[in-house]
Amino acid sequence: MSRVRTVLASATVTMTVAASAPLLAAGYERSAPVVFVLAGTAIAAVAVASAAHRLLRGLGPLAVPAGLPVAALVLVALAVWSPGPVKEPVPAVVDAVLHSGARILTTAANPPATVDLLAFPVLAVWLAGAIATVLRRDGRVLPAVLPGTVLLCGAAALNPEATEPGYLSAALLAGAAAVALASAPRDDPDTARAGFTVAVRAPAAVRAQRSSLPRTAAAGTAVVCAVSLPGVGAAVAAPGVLEGWPVRASDPRRQGDAPEKPREVRNPLAYLSAWAADPNVPLMTLSGPPTSTRWVALAEFTGTVWLPDSSYRPAGPALPPPEVVPPRTTRTTVRVSVGNLPGDWVPVPGIATRVDSVAVGHDAVSGTLLSLDGPVAGRSYTAAGMVPDWNGWKGSGAAAASGAGYERYLRLPPGAPARLAEIATTAAGDGNAHQRAARIAEYLRDSYTFEPGAPGGHGYAELAELLVQPGRKGGGATSEQFAGAFAVLARAAGLPSRVVVGFGPGSGSGSGNHAIRTGDAVAWGEIYYEGLGWVPYDPNPRKRSEASPRPRPQERPDSDGTDRDGTSRDDADDLAGGGGRGAKPPLAGGGYTLLVVPPLALLLLLLGGVPLLRLRGLRRMRRGTAPERVLAGWTELLVAMRLAGLAMPASATTAEVSERLAAKLPETDPGRLRRLVMLVNAAGFGGPVTPDDAEFTSEQVRLLATGLRRSSSLPRRLSWWSDPRAPLWSARPSRLKRRVRTGSLRTSTVRR
Repeated sequence: MSRVRTVLASATVTMTVAASAPLLAAGYERSAPVVFVLAGTAIAAVAVASAAHRLLRGLGPLAVPAGLPVAALVLVALAVWSPGPVKEPVPAVVDAVLHSGARILTTAANPPATVDLLAFPVLAVWLAGAIATVLRRDGRVLPAVLPGTVLLCGAAALNPEATEPGYLSAALLAGAAAVALASAPRDDPDTARAGFTVAVRAPAAVRAQRSSLPRTAAAGTAVVCAVSLPGVGAAVAAPGVLEGWPVRASDPRRQGDAPEKPREVRNPLAYLSAWAADPNVPLMTLSGPPTSTRWVALAEFTGTVWLPDSSYRPAGPALPPPEVVPPRTTRTTVRVSVGNLPGDWVPVPGIATRVDSVAVGHDAVSGTLLSLDGPVAGRSYTAAGMVPDWNGWKGSGAAAASGAGYERYLRLPPGAPARLAEIATTAAGDGNAHQRAARIAEYLRDSYTFEPGAPGGHGYAELAELLVQPGRKGGGATSEQFAGAFAVLARAAGLPSRVVVGFGPGSGSGSGNHAIRTGDAVAWGEIYYEGLGWVPYDPNPRKRSEASPRPRPQERPDSDGTDRDGTSRDDADDLAGGGGRGAKPPLAGGGYTLLVVPPLALLLLLLGGVPLLRLRGLRRMRRGTAPERVLAGWTELLVAMRLAGLAMPASATTAEVSERLAAKLPETDPGRLRRLVMLVNAAGFGGPVTPDDAEFTSEQVRLLATGLRRSSSLPRRLSWWSDPRAPLWSARPSRLKRRVRTGSLRTSTVRR
């Protein structure tokens, strides 16, 4: 029966720890292998901790660090199976242990399950399993459920955007806890290890209560039925009721900025003027359905230039879904073969959902992607995305976003041309937000001409020279100036805007390949609407100057100012930096030094902090009333016996404890030992105890403790003042039940 209980206890501990595996795994690209790894880790942790606890008799808590070498071997196996940025197994494990937690929080959801992103969950599961095992084997059934509960809460908070409600995990944890409590042994814990035991005859009231056990059992059964039946009904109905709740937890990945890696790159808008003058230079080839692609979003205007942002979160092939999806989208997948395209930005169709064959950083707000392995020139990859269709969209009831979080899309720096606000107000006119934005785009299309030879630049100085009052005819410019002018005028009219650079569908062939050349590059403006995200507007004139090169046929925007092929929604943020997983952190000596510092700090804490706690316990023998000082001294004596390897069973009386001490320390005066026992019994049951008796107890306890330490083995003497369990044993008696017994009488329990 004892063996069955042991196996059942290990199984329940494993279930409580492994319950969090589905939630932890949901944040990865492929969750099934991660569930298998974490569940296997939980099983291994429980097995290793159980074996270590059995071998380290009397030193149970040391079973937790004793199993860490096996956990390290598990991480090495993971590094061989799925390496991260560092390819050598042992350096990869060191790198993963140092950086795993930070990379999880700075990596977009659904990354691949590499060791640098799995080390933190694996170690968390291992430690939870080891701690829970030690608690369970020490007889603490309910506290053994706590590590799994904390782990489950952390797993639920880590991936709120990627996970569904964790009903299954919560049910596994609750079921395992119920089985653990139901199968726990009913005998009292071994309180003699941390307190004193005395015994009294069970009072008549207690004996009378035993005769009412059938009635108590019947009442308990009724209570269980009354509680469990509604609970079962609630468990069945709650998922259906709560499933539709719109409440979502905050994603911890968005609470801090991703690490930045500055890159020396040219502003993407600056390419457009030169490309317009030389429109036939090949940039890349797309295989698949004809579609326009997004390249870079620019949301920060300095008055001189529009800037892309400078940081990304490393992402796996499967990209996180956007917060808002336009009402009409077409799922498109293309194969991109990049030729002479400059920079690290990755062109994708619409709202990117997956990118294979190239490591990317993803900005969840703007949807823009960056290659984490350097320039994309000469690379090939497959990109899938949702291409919005804004054809015929009238914008009825659409409201431009405003308020907190959108200030940057409305901000214009000082130094704007004097007539900018007047031009924006006149061009936008009255009406809803979409009508005003469409009129600004129409004003730019109808008042100017597309002139490929125009000089570059898109700041206030260029706009002051370009813009004219609505109704008049202006000069010529390129897509660079018109997209920048649209975004600036929109902000001046109170509309949140940004600039996006992308490419048209190019020229196709019968084989499904479409050549994208410099003449296909185009910039447009976007306005952010509540519930819709970013909606594109094409401000580029249809009319071209006489000297401009003849464009190749390509799909043009609709007359209402919206782009048929669309562009992504999202509300804009980071861009050009690396960091996180993509940037391989150096593994210099500093990294290995960090591995040495925590163990040294723990050692110093044990050598300095534990003795201070021990002295605090000893000071209790000098404070309080005389009975309290006597009982405190007896507690410290029992702690000393445990440190010396003389733990007494729960049934031991004070007389039996004294006999054990006399056998261990034969030079002890029997009379003084008998007086000590009498004083302890008197203090425990209200007998007369004087301050002199308390002083005698303190002195005798010090002598006995010194004798026990000197008679112990060398390892016990060396760890006598640094054993972290001693302060716990010393503090435990005030929270434990005491077993009291005299002679052969049956026992009952009283609380001190």
